[in-house]
Amino acid sequence: MVKNIEKSHPADCFLHADPVSSVWCPGCGIGTVINTFIQTVEKLNIDLNEICVVSGIGCTGKVAEYLKFKSFQVNDGEVIKYAAKVKSENSDSKVVVFSNNADFLVSGAEDFIETGKNDVNILVIHINNIIYTITEYRAIPTTPFMRASIDKDFELPFNIPHLAKSCGARYVARWTPLHAGWLIYSIIDAFYKKGFSVIEVISPCLMYYASNDRMADAAGRIKFYDTNSVIKHDESTENLDIRINNKIIIGKFVDKK
Repeated sequence: MVKNIEKSHPADCFLHADPVSSVWCPGCGIGTVINTFIQTVEKLNIDLNEICVVSGIGCTGKVAEYLKFKSFQVNDGEVIKYAAKVKSENSDSKVVVFSNNADFLVSGAEDFIETGKNDVNILVIHINNIIYTITEYRAIPTTPFMRASIDKDFELPFNIPHLAKSCGARYVARWTPLHAGWLIYSIIDAFYKKGFSVIEVISPCLMYYASNDRMADAAGRIKFYDTNSVIKHDESTENLDIRINNKIIIGKFVDKK
């Protein structure tokens, strides 16, 4: 007689896995980033009650729903502004934002800039899925990198690390899901910083590339990150614009004492 064996996952103590299955596609970088974040918290032995997680709209918005930390979901795009408020009300907690281009552009980046200039002690993990377009009124997350938007123009990604440094961020780094080991140590570094920290994770959305067979599976994506990225620590953030480089420059770029 075969006994029923209760199955468990090492991350079960951090995740609300029962309500729904994951909305993230197999191979999606968001899942990798969340797993990496959980590993970091476990490695540092941080109590779940000492962390506040804030996420916004789109696929990254589900982060707050899945994690067992004190979590908040913001639907108006001002996810970083809300995180700053959470920090003011929970001064002893580590506040972590999971954002994407939809949050970033709907807010007009104003909350990002203001929070950086005020040196609010939060960590922003910005998952850059390179999907957005701009209309006269607001940003709409519809168009991936270098594909025609509704007005036939090409929409290009912002240089997030340079913007973060310009706002006064004390810690700035950029990685891809392939570089999860490096990402762990960047999150650790950022946790110990007193001030505004930004980690960008370049992770183009699989769904939008599936229609033309570009990076439509996890294996193809990993190969893309392996062949199209290069680590250059301390590189000037002015040189990190994806539009002007043959390869994605990743690494740690700002680390103020």
